[in-house]
Amino acid sequence: MTTTRKLNQVRNSFYVYLPRQWCDRFNLTKHSEVKIEQTPDGTLRVIPPDFESKDAENLTFLVHPGSRESVVNLLIGAYMVGVDSLTVTFADELDMGTREDVSRWIRRLPGFEILEEHNEGFVISDTSEKQVITPVLKRQFSTTKYMLTSLVTAMKEGAPDDTSRILDRDEDVDRHRYFVERLCHLSLQDPSYARKIAMSPPDALHFSLAAKYVERIADHICGATTEVINLKDVGVPFTHLSEELAKVYDDTMSVFFAVDSGRREKRDLIEESQEAFDSLKRAQALASELSTLETSREGYSSHQVLLAMHLERVASYCADIGEVAINRTIEARLQD
Repeated sequence: MTTTRKLNQVRNSFYVYLPRQWCDRFNLTKHSEVKIEQTPDGTLRVIPPDFESKDAENLTFLVHPGSRESVVNLLIGAYMVGVDSLTVTFADELDMGTREDVSRWIRRLPGFEILEEHNEGFVISDTSEKQVITPVLKRQFSTTKYMLTSLVTAMKEGAPDDTSRILDRDEDVDRHRYFVERLCHLSLQDPSYARKIAMSPPDALHFSLAAKYVERIADHICGATTEVINLKDVGVPFTHLSEELAKVYDDTMSVFFAVDSGRREKRDLIEESQEAFDSLKRAQALASELSTLETSREGYSSHQVLLAMHLERVASYCADIGEVAINRTIEARLQD
């Protein structure tokens, strides 16, 4: 159907009426929401709700023998920016090692499944329903809290023979981070989807940053666990500081999600943000104290110095999350 419409003007804005035949075809009413997309040549596309273009969000990668190590990065990048369908084709026959690497990484990307697999490559597609982002991010925070608590227990009671309960959870944290990043990208690309999952553009930024920081915390917990394994005696100062660190992380998680509790009181902005300010100061003070242990070196083994470094990074990332929590509080007040 090709038709023309004359522009109408209201104040400084222009509008056109959509053809009734087109609206009937897609069951649109006065309450429907359409997406307007600017194409590379500058024209506009009007897209009805729930319309799936066969060619939309579909990427194809041709991988040459010298660049196989890039496949995982391509998968993660395509996943996080919201690609729905991905075809990975190899210039030569796919070897078993690369095949296993791809399969293992697909299992770490929630919703992605290998729909076709052959000698030349894969066809990968998103088979999941869109999820609400806050529970996913909370799960990431909670999994990392479990890892940190287990680390503190190991430092107090001696390194366990089996550290899998800490190290294996790192993959879960990574998977949640990728999922949060994906939902953030999708919400920024599609305002109607963002409204559907109650995601504002500032929250997309805040959640993306928090997911990245929590993933970094989990990485340093794994690094600290490795150092604890190599130490017969961690030392009282490190055990005490790790206990304080667990409390700081718990406070950080609490203040980050405070604005989502639904029980916010009408208070002065400074008063409302006080818990976040206090949490930020505790994290910064603890990071400074751990940094002193890390740089003093006198009387400490190399494993203790590395342990201090990992714990200091955890405290620093808690401070970063605290800053994001303050920004969330300010943004929530602007929306009141």
